[in-house]
Amino acid sequence: MSMSKEATQGKSAKKWWYQIAVMIMFCIFFVGIDVYQTGRVTWSVWPVAAVLFFGVGFSLLNKFGRD
Repeated sequence: MSMSKEATQGKSAKKWWYQIAVMIMFCIFFVGIDVYQTGRVTWSVWPVAAVLFFGVGFSLLNKFGRD
């Protein structure tokens, strides 16, 4: 069995979707707190929209916007 160079040296690059997954976890956190407190989605729309717009948007621009 041969191990990859990245696995043996411990230096692997992050996947391009890693930042998007982190932003989605933040969104789930905000919506979860909101639903737990009020029973419905009220105030969490704004932080979720901001996180998705800036976090996911800039991550996708970094991936696909550079040539």
